[in-house]
Amino acid sequence: MTLHLPGQSKKHRIFVPGLVVFVVGASLSAWLGVALMRVPQDVGAVSAITQGVGLSPRTEDSRAAPAPAAVAGKDAVVLRAAATPVRQLLPWLVMLGGALVSLLFAVATVWHMRRRRYAWAQERALATAIHSDQRIQALFNQAAVGVVQLDAETGAFEQVNERYASILGLPIEALQDRKFSEFIHPGDRARHFSLMQRLGRGEIQEYQAELRLLRSNASIIWVEETASSIGRGARGQLLNLGVVQDVTERRRLEQHHRENEERLRAVLQRLPVGLAIVNDADEIIYRNDRFVFTCGYTEQDALTVDEWWALAYPDESQRAKACEQLRVAKMRARALDGNIAHTEYHIVCRDGTKRTVEIGGVAMDGQYLITLEDLSQRKAAEEEIRYLAFYDLLTQLPNRRLLLDRLQQALGAGARRQRSGALLMLDVDNFKTLNETRGHDQGDALLRQVATRLRDTVDVTHTVGRQGGDEFVVVLEDLGEDPVQAAAAAQEVGQAILQALRQPYVLDDGEECHATVSMGATTFQGLSDTVDELLRRADLAMYQAKKAGRDTLQFFDPRMQQAVRERATLEQDLRTGLAQQQFELFYQPQVEDGRIIGAEGLLRWRHPSQGFVSPANFIPLAEESGLIVPLGEWVLNTACAQLAQWSRDPVMASLVVAVNVSPRQFYQAQFVDQVLAALAINGAPPSRLKLELTEGLLLTDIDDTIDKMVQLKQHGVGFSLDDFGTGYSSLAYLKRLPLDQLKIDQSFVRDVLTDPNDAAIAKTIVALGTSLGLRVIAEGVETEAQRMFLHDHGCHAWQGYLLSPPVPMAKFEALARTWPGRQAAAN
Repeated sequence: MTLHLPGQSKKHRIFVPGLVVFVVGASLSAWLGVALMRVPQDVGAVSAITQGVGLSPRTEDSRAAPAPAAVAGKDAVVLRAAATPVRQLLPWLVMLGGALVSLLFAVATVWHMRRRRYAWAQERALATAIHSDQRIQALFNQAAVGVVQLDAETGAFEQVNERYASILGLPIEALQDRKFSEFIHPGDRARHFSLMQRLGRGEIQEYQAELRLLRSNASIIWVEETASSIGRGARGQLLNLGVVQDVTERRRLEQHHRENEERLRAVLQRLPVGLAIVNDADEIIYRNDRFVFTCGYTEQDALTVDEWWALAYPDESQRAKACEQLRVAKMRARALDGNIAHTEYHIVCRDGTKRTVEIGGVAMDGQYLITLEDLSQRKAAEEEIRYLAFYDLLTQLPNRRLLLDRLQQALGAGARRQRSGALLMLDVDNFKTLNETRGHDQGDALLRQVATRLRDTVDVTHTVGRQGGDEFVVVLEDLGEDPVQAAAAAQEVGQAILQALRQPYVLDDGEECHATVSMGATTFQGLSDTVDELLRRADLAMYQAKKAGRDTLQFFDPRMQQAVRERATLEQDLRTGLAQQQFELFYQPQVEDGRIIGAEGLLRWRHPSQGFVSPANFIPLAEESGLIVPLGEWVLNTACAQLAQWSRDPVMASLVVAVNVSPRQFYQAQFVDQVLAALAINGAPPSRLKLELTEGLLLTDIDDTIDKMVQLKQHGVGFSLDDFGTGYSSLAYLKRLPLDQLKIDQSFVRDVLTDPNDAAIAKTIVALGTSLGLRVIAEGVETEAQRMFLHDHGCHAWQGYLLSPPVPMAKFEALARTWPGRQAAAN
């Protein structure tokens, strides 16, 4: 019988027998002790009876003892006295001894039970291990997959099963002393070795991979290997366990399935139209790749027809029209033969591009088969046809038909805007000789390169085309209001073209070729001239260029040609004059309250053969060519040198010199440094230099203008706003600019006595300047009446022919010294 306690585990059941032994022994010891506690009275009585009957042992001494009755009474008293402590301790000693003995027996019992259990457990474990090994070995040998144990370090076979050997096509005995790597396909060995290394280092617990194995008959099979580390073997070597399954057939079936899918997918993708199936709930339940490729919207983007239309037509009004059009077509298909009429739609694709598509289809049982055809190729073909109709295939330039249309448009635009244009006609010099000597293919190569250089040289706002053969045409638009200005611009473009086309060419045969062109030009404005007339004029001018020696530009109009030639000559003379110091600075006196307070420095050009050239002729040319910058620097340095000289003369020291600054010069980044350098180098007092700026200068960068003016103002340089009222007059900038003076333009002064408007403007400028704390000066005063009018209305400073025209420095000094009030002012 085994005692089972509630909650008792198998581990603690071994203590139950010991506990029982201890409880039984302790119980017996307790019973015996209790029994002994009851013995004392009975023992005394027995002793007395025993002695009374003579049963007590006797000795020789007893013979001499007193009478029995006396002795007995005495011994009884002594015995009771001696036995009292013993009787009290004896039961407890018996119980204690019994408990100790019971404990010893309990411990011995537990120890014995543990020995028996341990021996039994070992026997059972051994039996289980033997049985498990037998089962494992049986499973190992009978497994449906290949199982192998490998030495993790060498890769040698430790143990393989029949299935693994059959996978390799060898008997198990043939795999002894062989390595697994010998049977791995060379293409998979590196990957397998890397996995084994990671497994050995403990980076991974196991791995699964598909690899190729080489069978004994040299055939290749695919296997799926699962490998893991299983600890150490009997010799202490690390072991890996591998499970290998032949997946060659599976891979063949997968490959076959993939090929079928790819074949079907290829068929669907090669369909010329996109297909989609729509059910009665307007859900798109199928769409092929061509459909998605055409519009870009997948099922994640649009599940229903409404969602698809919302993406294809973002504009609500256009979407409503398109949906209604398709709805009517579907209803008609249901009512008639079931065919949805093909209609063009302009949809927005997923990538944001707009595409023209044709949507049609067939009504089926409760569904619609929708076709979506991309018309881009058809539209591209139409565009190509249009391109062939208007562009030259060899040079990719507009052909004669498009050129005539562009030229007609240029004439209309020029008439509407009152702007001039120009037509340039070019012919390649000696092109026929090139074709005859080097072949037409090389001639075509030259024409292509000429076209490329023309496109690169001419701005994209103009038109470059091929007239035919070796002739090219350039249509220049919006060259200005003035025909002379337009001719000058055409001359500039023509010279740039000639320069570009003079450069050597390398043709397709690798040899270098030199070619030039003869160019004819004519200007136009409005619709007074026809396209044919302009072409005729340009053609005649081109032949004039050929007669003039080729590689040149000729204008049709002889007068225009002369004007352009004179302009080019003047520009060259201007450069020469600047280099040879042919310029002089004239001075026109400025008067205030009857005395000369300074002068305006005006540039004059003394041409060696033409004499003085009017500033109205060369100043605009200098502005256009950029020569105004060095001319302005020369004027600035000359004025500063003169101020320095006058500063040492008491009579002239108080004079102020005003010089004009062009916008192009002022916009130079180093303008402030140039002015300060001119003052410092010449030693001129900055307070005697006044810079006159025009209102046009304020149109570009007002903040930069103010910054430069403030910098110069801090050094004492003064500023005057020239020609005030003729340009961009604004109170907004007047109050921001650090000005000292306003100058009334001579156009207002000239008719101030006869034109009420000019008089009102002059008086307004004076009042405005006074209110802003600015001094006001008038230019172009030629009569005393004009001066008096200005004086009466608060303008006390003036300059003009009434006193003196601009004169050389010597005459101005003589006038300044003799003018009334000058000597008194000096004293």
